[in-house]
Amino acid sequence: MTLVGRFALLSFVVIPCVLHAQDVRLTSRLDAATNTAVTAIVDSARAARLPTAPLVNKALEGAAKGSEGAKIVIAVRQLAERMGASRGVLGSGSTPDEISAAAIALDAGISARDLALLRSASGKRSLTLPLAVLTDLVERNVPIPTATNLMVSLARSGTSDTELTLFRRNVRFDIERGADPSTAALTRARGVILPANILQRSRPR
Repeated sequence: MTLVGRFALLSFVVIPCVLHAQDVRLTSRLDAATNTAVTAIVDSARAARLPTAPLVNKALEGAAKGSEGAKIVIAVRQLAERMGASRGVLGSGSTPDEISAAAIALDAGISARDLALLRSASGKRSLTLPLAVLTDLVERNVPIPTATNLMVSLARSGTSDTELTLFRRNVRFDIERGADPSTAALTRARGVILPANILQRSRPR
């Protein structure tokens, strides 16, 4: 093979890899410096086999809000770090959706210890919905210890996704009608499971 032929073959192999690191949405919405920094974070996440879509979406969200480039980069980097920590807690077999949901939970103030408790209580079940419900409870001012213990109890009881979805909807409804967040969560949990120790487990630590 001639030198030109070898170069052509090398280009054919390398160029797609370079293009793979580029995202048109980023290049069209971010300034050059911010795009370079964000792309580097996305590439590192991809190399570590972490989800990359949430990182791109976080950058686009910042751009849509008119955030400064530096703030966008910080937000994307922090999300990547939370996703890395989430996978460390949930295990290497965790799915992209589980990792993303766990990262959101960490951002809401839920600890890695609480994530581990829920992981242990859930067995092989997907944590995507339970984590989303846990985060929703916390964001609606249910104390983190109460929310965590309730979700662990629900997980141990084998609560289905359908039951969890109904539980979340009912808690939202009660809170929006003026109920105390903790009372609403505890009351609705009793409607799903009735372990004798649910009240004791749900007291703030």
